[in-house]
Amino acid sequence: MLLTRAIISGLMLGMVYAMIGVGMNIIYGVMKIVNFAYGDFLMLGAYFAYWLNTLLGWNPFISLLITVPVFFLIGVAIFYITVPRLLKSKEPELASYLAYFGVSLIISTGALIAWGAEPRGIMPPFKVASVKVGPFYLPTGRLITFILCLITVLMLTYLLYRTYIGKAVRATIQNREAVQLLGVDVNKVSALSFGIGMSLAGIVGVLNTMVFPAIYPHMGVYYTVIAFTVIVLGGLGNPIAGIVGGLILGLVESVSMSFLPAAFSLAIAFIILIIVIMIKPQGLMARS
Repeated sequence: MLLTRAIISGLMLGMVYAMIGVGMNIIYGVMKIVNFAYGDFLMLGAYFAYWLNTLLGWNPFISLLITVPVFFLIGVAIFYITVPRLLKSKEPELASYLAYFGVSLIISTGALIAWGAEPRGIMPPFKVASVKVGPFYLPTGRLITFILCLITVLMLTYLLYRTYIGKAVRATIQNREAVQLLGVDVNKVSALSFGIGMSLAGIVGVLNTMVFPAIYPHMGVYYTVIAFTVIVLGGLGNPIAGIVGGLILGLVESVSMSFLPAAFSLAIAFIILIIVIMIKPQGLMARS
């Protein structure tokens, strides 16, 4: 019973991690850009939901209607301001890592100055704290978050594999130069991909307030580490592999916390990451 409960909890947590990994993997796959500030944009999404709730009384789930287009536009703007210059560098991956590390420091420090270090949170908008599913009582916030993340992942999968835009994104991931020769505007595809990645960061930031109640300026560092772990586990440059990596990380973290002290859970996840890197450095779903 304890193991089953841990697996269910791990799947719900893993779907949140999967969203983080998919968003970052789309950006890296299309542009080979390492967005080290990804977790900080997630933090801004959480604060965005908090202030909409505090000032306007909006439910976090309703605030998603504003969050998605706002963060998409922010992503497109950041792309045109930074990415073309980074791609001109001799080593765009290293240049992007350094540039976005600076962006991360600017965002987290700015949030600290603007809102202080005191953790904030949103009161759960649910009338019941848990929902009975079979023999288990699941937290309402985590359950709804899991459902919304699953719906988002399914919609993204449909976009990538059943639409012209998705095919252009996947083709750009596979061979950017060949796609240019075929007449595809890779700048527009890249801007769209960056916008989608930032939208996913905003969504996870909002939903994060229903899973982990504490919102603070330096929380982005943790989620950036999670994003790197997820995409390395699943496979760099493969958006769907981010789903697999996220579920694996969520399951490992949840199951280990059920049988070991909480401090060991993330350590075990990193041990598995090291083993995967040693055995298959391209990731579990990387193509040969």
